[in-house]
Amino acid sequence: MKISRWIILLAVSLSAACMGNLYSKPTPSTSEDVATLSEQYVKATRAGMWDFTAVIPSKVIHPKDGYIDYERLWCLDKSVGSVDDYLSLIEKVCELRSGAMQGEWCVGVRSGLPLFSATMEYSGAQCTGGDPAAVIHTLEPISSPSAFEWRLFAEMMGFKKPS
Repeated sequence: MKISRWIILLAVSLSAACMGNLYSKPTPSTSEDVATLSEQYVKATRAGMWDFTAVIPSKVIHPKDGYIDYERLWCLDKSVGSVDDYLSLIEKVCELRSGAMQGEWCVGVRSGLPLFSATMEYSGAQCTGGDPAAVIHTLEPISSPSAFEWRLFAEMMGFKKPS
């Protein structure tokens, strides 16, 4: 009986790892948080059939400090995605939220508040198939960009108030 449970668990894990080619890149939206859009981007641009990191949670919610943290390392299929492609998506999301990108931070045009932070870069490593390993990291408020906890955290993470 124990063996059959392990076989089922293994089959489910392998199925999740193989599903990378079933996704399409996200479109800019205000209805999804940046972490969710980033996860959709990762799934759509994942190289190869096997991605065992797909079963590791990458989105962490920090309710006490008021932010969502997303970080993901994956093998990027350069024929369907790139750093510039991701950053273009993020810039459009920022504009839809009435913001403008300043470095890695999307800043509210009128409020000057940090709306979110998003970066993507190559890690310098290569995956087994020769594809580059890439990393996405996002930070965003759980509720409102004006929440004290979020603003304090954003400043600790390098956000500079516009002058």
